[in-house]
Amino acid sequence: MAIQEELRAPTPDEELEELYEEEPRRRPWAALTSVVLALAVIFVGYQWHQAAGREQTLVSQAHALRAEAETLRLRADEAQREVEGLQKKIAALGAEKAALAERIAALERTAQERAAALRAAEERRTAARERLRGRATPVVQRKAR
Repeated sequence: MAIQEELRAPTPDEELEELYEEEPRRRPWAALTSVVLALAVIFVGYQWHQAAGREQTLVSQAHALRAEAETLRLRADEAQREVEGLQKKIAALGAEKAALAERIAALERTAQERAAALRAAEERRTAARERLRGRATPVVQRKAR
């Protein structure tokens, strides 16, 4: 009959008595599950806190990198403008050098032409003096005649 008692359907009064038993049924698996879930929540919370801290660090580093990149871009633009200005100055100096070289060459040609003209004039004067000396008879020779 023990089997029949176990298979028999409980009456509503018996069900109420089970709910209000003096000693509740012990369920160790529920306590273990609660502890495991509590540990999991603590671990996930810690990981979440760590991730939030890393996020803040990475955000601040990203802002710093953006600021540095903008600074470097501005410096590169300024350096490019300076290079362009220096290239213009170099081109102007090259043109001025070429103009001065042409002027020096022209002055040297003029100086050579003047020197040649002075030499030619000096040679003409020297030749004219010699011609005059050749025509003129010295005073000493006249008396001897």
